[in-house]
Amino acid sequence: MVHLVENTLKARTKDGRGGEIVGLVVVPTKDLTHQVVSTMVQLSRGMNVRIGVLNKAVIARAIKDPLSKPRFDILVSTPMRLVHAVTNSAIDLSGVRSVVLDEADRLFETGFLEQTDEILSACSGDSVQRSLFSATIPSGVEQLAKTIMSSTPLRIFIGKSNTAAATVDQKLVYTTNEQGKLIALRQMLQSGDLVPPVLVFLQSVQRAKALFHEMMYDGINAEFIHGERSEAQRNKILEKFKRAEIWVLICTDVMARGIDVHGVNVVVNYDVPQSAQAYIHRIGRTGRAGRTGRAITFFTRDDSDAIKPVVNVMRESGCEVADWMTRMSKLSKNKKKELKRRPVERNDISTVPTVDRLKRKRRRDAVESQRKRSAAAPDAADDGAGEESA
Repeated sequence: MVHLVENTLKARTKDGRGGEIVGLVVVPTKDLTHQVVSTMVQLSRGMNVRIGVLNKAVIARAIKDPLSKPRFDILVSTPMRLVHAVTNSAIDLSGVRSVVLDEADRLFETGFLEQTDEILSACSGDSVQRSLFSATIPSGVEQLAKTIMSSTPLRIFIGKSNTAAATVDQKLVYTTNEQGKLIALRQMLQSGDLVPPVLVFLQSVQRAKALFHEMMYDGINAEFIHGERSEAQRNKILEKFKRAEIWVLICTDVMARGIDVHGVNVVVNYDVPQSAQAYIHRIGRTGRAGRTGRAITFFTRDDSDAIKPVVNVMRESGCEVADWMTRMSKLSKNKKKELKRRPVERNDISTVPTVDRLKRKRRRDAVESQRKRSAAAPDAADDGAGEESA
């Protein structure tokens, strides 16, 4: 990031550019845009560099009034928003001299690849420097990345490629079935084996919500965060977690990439991740900046295939694995693709009998219905008063 700021200043000074975007950072999630900007503002303090996030308000103003186009030196954005802005002539990327693709392997996956290609094409200036960053670069993504780089790109490795940090103690816990996972998590929390702050990863929004309700029922100070929550809600929850006001944060893979929370002691993979890359990014939330951390992965009988990439990462990272795990056959490329596309089907998260679960659901539905009626009552009263006075 320091290098990007310095290059931006050099380009602005050399070309006499003003009010033109010179540096561009593309990240896969909105949560990451704010984190990147916050870090860059700190790094560029005293350098007179204007750094901004591309949001809906900025785009709307620029479309309505071309004279109000954003006047940033460095712009940070997600791909879809950036493509929308370029397509509607809300911003001009022809003056960009440095492009950074953060979490590059994600940006070269299906769903982002076409948008990434459009963005790189829009940066049409001469001698554009392109930089790719990620903790994981699969071979397929690496081949794609080479098509947009110079013939001899500079490669920098920090630690071993595609492996977890040595500061993270990794452990596998066999729980037999879904009920065993919940029992194991409860026992670990109650015994003090999991020292907060703790991140718990699940494979879907529905499962994150279900585990959150179980934790609330146990009186555990927990919250959950996922892609369906608004940006403001996610930011508020994340800030509380950083201040240790929340002990256990339940989340999906929206929190797996790039989000920097200092002091996370334990990452629990309640559900086995769908790839080695997802596993590395998840457990990378702990053991950061020289601190030690722990990563615990629950697995059941249904995870016989999904656990293989995790075992490989653990072995490559120097962690102890059982002898029978080292003898597991490797997954074929087709099987890996299938696991990424279709996660393991799992039973509901609950150790509560069905009758009690139904009672809880009826109680929650009744409370929600009462809340909606209470919220609607003032509006109805206002409408009635208006009609009567008319």
